[in-house]
Amino acid sequence: MLSFKWSKAHAVYLPEIDAEHRNIFRMAEEFQKASGLGADRARALTLLRGVLAAVEAHFNREERLMRSSRYPLYEWHKRQHDTVRTRSRELLKRVEAGEGDAPGMMLEFLAGWMKSHTSVSDRMMGAYLRNYERLHHAIAC
Repeated sequence: MLSFKWSKAHAVYLPEIDAEHRNIFRMAEEFQKASGLGADRARALTLLRGVLAAVEAHFNREERLMRSSRYPLYEWHKRQHDTVRTRSRELLKRVEAGEGDAPGMMLEFLAGWMKSHTSVSDRMMGAYLRNYERLHHAIAC
């Protein structure tokens, strides 16, 4: 069974980013529940679109933070975001077309990406941004 439970294992220790991650996990869990047997397809689709909109807004925030801090792995990290954008659009089209296995494929994709991306790529970014903030705070004082 796929799990969309946020835990400290997913924390990047940037309060705004962690709050967005928790929200995306929660929204994905709602989509998962709504996608079950006998689910209202329109409601599930609305929830999925909400998840993807939250993911896009989150990516935009992360990308702004990475650019403004001159994060050295920005291009690598953004390519990961772009891969998620592309794959999500492809799977969304399949869900919208009513393909029976598409919601499950979307859930598997989201669960795998969310766990691996937050625990590796986002943690690396978080460490860099925390150090960047400390350095700039120390310089300002």
